[in-house]
Amino acid sequence: MKLRLWPAVDLSGGKVVRLLQGDPGKMRTYDVPPEDALKRYEAEGADGIHLVDLDAALGRGENGALVKRLVRAVRVPVEVGGGIRSRAAIDELLHAGAARVVLGSLPFTDAPLFAELVAARAPQVVAALDCLDGMPRIQGWTSDSGGEMDAAAVAEVFGALGVHALLVTDIARDGALTGPNGPLLASVRRAFVGEILASGGIRHSGDLPEIAAALQGGDAGVVLGRALLEGYVSVRELRDAIDEAASPFRLDEPPGAGA
Repeated sequence: MKLRLWPAVDLSGGKVVRLLQGDPGKMRTYDVPPEDALKRYEAEGADGIHLVDLDAALGRGENGALVKRLVRAVRVPVEVGGGIRSRAAIDELLHAGAARVVLGSLPFTDAPLFAELVAARAPQVVAALDCLDGMPRIQGWTSDSGGEMDAAAVAEVFGALGVHALLVTDIARDGALTGPNGPLLASVRRAFVGEILASGGIRHSGDLPEIAAALQGGDAGVVLGRALLEGYVSVRELRDAIDEAASPFRLDEPPGAGA
């Protein structure tokens, strides 16, 4: 297994921003043009870009024109999330050039439509499990999903439905630079054999072996934003760590073994 790198670029008011633990009241704006961020990540070796329209996710506007421009600004795949809650919105983004769409609320609020979308275009759909204490949240992380199943149970249902890829985020760690939630990721992997993208708390290349160990047995990747924007690590450093490691990590050793 080789981890894939998906740097995150979140948009609000046309600018690059990051939230702390999904809280709109804790938004930080960065002085970098969105297109420049995408192109830098691509040049440093990103496998793809994770692009989020936060305004659309939070129901307070949208950055649609900018999103459509950005998906064409780089050659690597761009997956788009944030407020995508209709077939028309999905079709529009895919037609604009998005490689796939990330759906967080729709799988819970319109299960029949979600099932139809997965049946018709599973490779272009990523189901997001945005979790607080292991339980999925929706509507820009502001509401619970209305069910009693934890992330692993939902992942099993999605897998049976034919979902190819999951984005698993620990909301409490998102933007906090506290390290990944290995147990959460491992529990989802036990229930789901498809691709899993790990998000939340990733700080540097030292976090990658824990993620790789938790997600072994299937395709996997990492999504991170703040650590890149604030210089804790670069895509190039992460790329080098993955490419230089043997196989690419010795999964039989715990993180830090042999140091």
